[in-house]
Amino acid sequence: MSEEQRIFLGLGSNMGNRYQNLKNGIIMLHEHPHIWVTDKSHVYQSPPMYRVDQDEFYNMVVEIDTNLIPVDLLNEIKNIEKKAGRLLERKKNMPRILDIDILAIGDLQIHSGLLEIPHGGISERIFVLKPWNDIAPNFVVPGQNAMVSEILENTDDDSDVRMVLIFDKEGMI
Repeated sequence: MSEEQRIFLGLGSNMGNRYQNLKNGIIMLHEHPHIWVTDKSHVYQSPPMYRVDQDEFYNMVVEIDTNLIPVDLLNEIKNIEKKAGRLLERKKNMPRILDIDILAIGDLQIHSGLLEIPHGGISERIFVLKPWNDIAPNFVVPGQNAMVSEILENTDDDSDVRMVLIFDKEGMI
C-alpha cells in the first residue's frame, strides 16, 4: 500500500480492563465488513491529559484498510465506541472505556467542524507518537511535512509513557 493511502487510528482506554477494552476494539474494527486491521503497535500506559483526576490510559495505534469515505469511517468508529460501552458524554476529556481517533488517512487533509484529519495536536501527544512510531516511523504526517519518528523526536511532551507487556491466553494484541 502506498504512503498516501495508509490509514491510522489511535485507540485508548482508562476505564475497567483497559487491555481488554483495546482488544475488544480491535476485534470490532476487524469484524466490520468494510474495515481491515493490517498492523498493531505495542500497548503503552500514559497519564491523562487535561483532566488529571482520572486513571491512566492504555494507548495503541492500528493501521487499517477500508473502503469507507472518511465521514462514514468516523460514524462506524463512533458506533464501535458505543457498542464497547462508551457513554456519549458532553464533557470533554472524561474517562473512557474506548476512544478511537482517526489519526491520518494518507495525505488527506480535512478541517471541518465534524472531522479534523490529520488529528489535531499529534505533535503534543507522545502517547500517540510512541505507538505510531512502532508501526510507521517513516510515515509523513500531512501538514507537518515530517515523519512520525521526527515528530516524536521533537515533541515537547515529556509525559511518562511506557510500554506495557501483557500476556493472555490468546496472546498479545
